[in-house]
Amino acid sequence: MVKKKDGSSRMCIDNRKLNQKLVKDKFPLPLIEDVLDTLQEAKVYSTLDLRNGFFHVNVDEDCRKYTSFIVPDGQFEFNKVPFGLSTSPGVFQRYVSSIFRDLTRKGIVISYLDDLVIPGKNEQEDLEKLKIIFEVAKKYGLEIKFKKCQFLKKKIEFLGHIVESGTIKPSPTKTLAVRKFPEPTTIKQVQSFLGLTGYFRKYIKVIQR
Repeated sequence: MVKKKDGSSRMCIDNRKLNQKLVKDKFPLPLIEDVLDTLQEAKVYSTLDLRNGFFHVNVDEDCRKYTSFIVPDGQFEFNKVPFGLSTSPGVFQRYVSSIFRDLTRKGIVISYLDDLVIPGKNEQEDLEKLKIIFEVAKKYGLEIKFKKCQFLKKKIEFLGHIVESGTIKPSPTKTLAVRKFPEPTTIKQVQSFLGLTGYFRKYIKVIQR
């Protein structure tokens, strides 16, 4: 069991051997830069979190045996897509994208795995969009974790960035990580540092060159 940020626990199964045999789902996750670009015209934002995101998707009955695991209480298998499979993110993004495809094209919602963002030019527009999203969520049985939701905010943190009044800035946690990074003394440490600073590429012209 692994502790989550909210204090709850997530059961994690060692799926390394199974992942080696799986054919990866090639459905792409949205490009973060494209997602952020679509938020730049908005002034008000609401964010929704889907509770236990992967569990919204059923595992085919013929495949459930491959997800089985043993604990002191016996042997079990997953009926829903579990956390830890290499195919889970692609499968879940495909599922969410299919539900919100038309609304995404209309600029009503942006989905990135279990995170949804509803951008609006003002509070009234955002409220109207939220109503539509809640109706769709009810129709498809999507469970929303309201404890992690934000409504009608002028500033949000999304995908490691601060979004406010159409501007995009690095999250303070990201800049702090760079400041606290110890001076690299090995090739591996240099590679780690470059990977960390690569996040800031679009903000620093020198890096872009």
